[in-house]
Amino acid sequence: MAEFALDYFVLVFLSALGTLLFVTAYYRFHGLMLFPRLVSLALGALLVSGAVIWFFASEYRNVPDTAAGLNGNEQTLLFAGGAALAIIFLLLVSSLRNRSMKGKPNASGLDMLRRSNYWRLILRR
Repeated sequence: MAEFALDYFVLVFLSALGTLLFVTAYYRFHGLMLFPRLVSLALGALLVSGAVIWFFASEYRNVPDTAAGLNGNEQTLLFAGGAALAIIFLLLVSSLRNRSMKGKPNASGLDMLRRSNYWRLILRR
């Protein structure tokens, strides 16, 4: 079951990271982007679809929790952990990659990330 749990965690991490890459590129949040816009869109879609295909095609995954599958509590914790790790990874790496962004945002909320990176905005507060 430990291997199954790790595979599920990787699935969630890659899918969440792919979704975040796609959304940041689609809405042009340059402060969170890791790659140019078209590359981020393609990579995001590829990560989500590739992770799902890998997870379900690599071996039989329709296993009930009574037969060494993951129960609901385990799935919830693994999902929350994988999604949180994807967010933290994106925030750290994009802040390091976009550390030269010094734009003064005129907007509020998420629109501030169009001209500045995450850590610079946190430090301004």
